[in-house]
Amino acid sequence: EFFSNSEKMLQAVVKSRAASTVAQKFLGATPFAAQQLRFIGGDKVPEFWGKPSSYTEGTQFLGTPKNHLDLIQKRPLSPDVIEIDGKSTHYQFPIGAISSIANRATGVALSVGFAGAGYFSLTGSLPSILNYVAGSWVIGFPLKFLVVYSLSYHYLGGLRHFIWDHYKIGNNADKDSLLELNVVEASSKAILAAPAAIAFICALL
Repeated sequence: EFFSNSEKMLQAVVKSRAASTVAQKFLGATPFAAQQLRFIGGDKVPEFWGKPSSYTEGTQFLGTPKNHLDLIQKRPLSPDVIEIDGKSTHYQFPIGAISSIANRATGVALSVGFAGAGYFSLTGSLPSILNYVAGSWVIGFPLKFLVVYSLSYHYLGGLRHFIWDHYKIGNNADKDSLLELNVVEASSKAILAAPAAIAFICALL
């Protein structure tokens, strides 16, 4: 019963240093608690990492520096997106990743754009804004291009993801799936280029 209660108490402990200290104070005397408390803290490094404790002699005999916890906190994750210099990336983004991120970016842009259009419509100033844009080719052409490109790209990108999620076409074992690298690259290039052509034609109208 004691171990059962201890387990319930451990499950209620939150991921914080203060909670870990309290748990160690009340449960640290039991072998069960000593075995479990080493994981308290979630993704953070335990305070006693590498130090002598009830279940290990520590790693001082290996030459572990006294500030090893600070060094661990500064260690970059692997694989990390950003290099340790903070300026470049470890890996080059494939075109499939770029097209997928762009699909989300266009969704955010459309949400902001339509929200703004709705606001100006409620204030009654939308017609005058549209007339001004239509009368200026310098402003109207790029604006129409961006709107049509975002709409068409987001639609095509969403359609591709819908097909990926709901239909099984081909087989990975036979190398003819829609998720094969070469197929993903081809579809990514298509949904990046096709909206540009559509947007250019519509912007000229």
